[in-house]
Amino acid sequence: MFELYITNLIKSIILPPGSLLLLLLLGLLLLKSQPRMAKRMLWSGLVLTYLLSTPLLSGLLLQQTQVFPALTEAEIRQTSAQVIVVLSAGRYKTAPEYGGDTVANNTLARLRYGAYLHRQTGLPMLVSGGHVLDRQGDSLAQVMANSLRDDFQVERVWLEDNSSTTAENARLSKQLLAEKKIETIFLVTHASHMPRAVTIFERQGLTVIAAPTRFYIMQDNGFLLLIPNAAAMADSYFGLHELLGQLWYKLRY
Repeated sequence: MFELYITNLIKSIILPPGSLLLLLLLGLLLLKSQPRMAKRMLWSGLVLTYLLSTPLLSGLLLQQTQVFPALTEAEIRQTSAQVIVVLSAGRYKTAPEYGGDTVANNTLARLRYGAYLHRQTGLPMLVSGGHVLDRQGDSLAQVMANSLRDDFQVERVWLEDNSSTTAENARLSKQLLAEKKIETIFLVTHASHMPRAVTIFERQGLTVIAAPTRFYIMQDNGFLLLIPNAAAMADSYFGLHELLGQLWYKLRY
């Protein structure tokens, strides 16, 4: 748990908007003592804030992470996979309209595609995710299984409900699958997250068939690509998060 808090603190510092705010704050603090350096920092902060808030740059960042193409219908039908593994991506806590916890939007997108693969292949599904920072309520895997049953009428679901990182998703899923003599999997996650996920699952000795979903497709909107907005800043965060995450996983694992 302590490591998760430290990791999230570091991410908030090195990724936008935290890194940008820190750069601007340092620039303001140095205005009197080192005005030349301070002005460079302030201008750099402003320019980076603008660029990372544009759909053009955020789209380019996300596209750098999308190295696995979408599966074709032929690839799905001819698969050698034995199970569909879906990774969690957060929950909608104490949802008033549902009377309790349910899946968040990103998790729902992954479940929807996993359920689609299930309908095409009849394969069982494994949902992976425990409690991350919030230890209250059901695990991520449990709310995912609930959604698969209630929203998609999928009953053949196995739960890995102790992981809190992608690396733990892989290690703990491997343990469960080894008991069932399963070695080849469909792996479902966002297209931007897939490179990191495939690498860590393959290092567990699994044969991985990447099944990415939620691709970022840049629209040809002309000058609107240069108009900053909050959604583009969020996309820049996710793009940088995955690019740095790939580097970190290579160094650590």
